[in-house]
Amino acid sequence: MLIAALKRPRRETDTLRLITKIVQDPNVRLVADELLLEEMARYAELLKSPTTTGIIAALTSKANLVGVRAKYRSICKAYIKTPDKADILHAAACLQTDATLITNDRHFTRIGKEGIVEVWSISQAIKRLL
Repeated sequence: MLIAALKRPRRETDTLRLITKIVQDPNVRLVADELLLEEMARYAELLKSPTTTGIIAALTSKANLVGVRAKYRSICKAYIKTPDKADILHAAACLQTDATLITNDRHFTRIGKEGIVEVWSISQAIKRLL
């Protein structure tokens, strides 16, 4: 979601509005694992712009850092078949905190369909939160 909004901000106004809602709404909880925070920092460096820096700063300041326990990683590993361990960690952070995962990444389809982690596409999140 973040990359879609930052790469093409004129085309992704709803995604930017969603990010703004997530950051500004006190009723929306934002959780992040350490790899997600590292990914955001890398994107800030890669996409160097004041807009990117501001958005990522707002997201990271609101995010509650979750130390993901091994049992949650183990559960998620059974449902996510990808060589990217970050995907497993992101899902496990959501499972551990009962958070909804917002993504268009198809690696999370099975874990969402099985009801292990609630997964919304960006379009679903826009419809539900905006």
